[in-house]
Amino acid sequence: MFLKGTSRKELKTLSFFDEDLTWDKEVKYLGLILDDKLTFRSHLKYNTENFWTKVHLLIPLIGRRFPLTLENKLLLFKQVLRPIVTYAAQIWGLAAFSNRRKAQILHNKILRIIVNVPWYVRNSVIHNDLKIETIDEFIKELSRNFFQKLVNHTNPTVLDQLNYTHNNGKYAFPYATTKWSTPLKPP
Repeated sequence: MFLKGTSRKELKTLSFFDEDLTWDKEVKYLGLILDDKLTFRSHLKYNTENFWTKVHLLIPLIGRRFPLTLENKLLLFKQVLRPIVTYAAQIWGLAAFSNRRKAQILHNKILRIIVNVPWYVRNSVIHNDLKIETIDEFIKELSRNFFQKLVNHTNPTVLDQLNYTHNNGKYAFPYATTKWSTPLKPP
C-alpha cells in the first residue's frame, strides 16, 4: 500500500461534463488533504502546524507556571488540542505507523508541558496517571463508534455506502476483533 517512488502506470484522464480533469498530487476535501498514495503525510503536517499555532495561543493557560488546575488543563487539551490532531482520524487512522507516530509525539510533548514532569519520566507513565489514551487507542475508539453509527444509520443513502466497504463476512468493520487484537468493549 505504501510504495516509494512513482507509479509506472499511466492514469487515464477523467472527464466531467465533457471537460478533462487533471490529476493532482494533493487535494483538500472537507479539511482532509488526500495525496496520490494515501499516506496522509501532508495532512498530518498541516495538522501539526495548526496544532502548534493553537498551543502557542494556549501556552499562557496550560503552561508550567500558570495556576490553572490540572483538570482544567486536561480539559483544554481534550477539547481544543486533541481534536486538531485527530481530525478525520477514522480515515487516516490506517496510515503508516511512522505517520501516526508523529501525532503521538505531539501528544507526548503537550502532556509533558501540561504536567511539568522531568525528562526521565516515561510517556506511558504520564498517560496512565492522567488516564489518557494513546493516539492509536483513541483512533480505534473513534473508528469503532463511527462504524457502529454507520451500520445503524437511518438514511438509506448512507446505508448504501456500506456496500462499497470491504467486508470479508467475518468482521463487520475495521478494528473488529481479530486474533491479533483485544476483544471489542461493549459500548
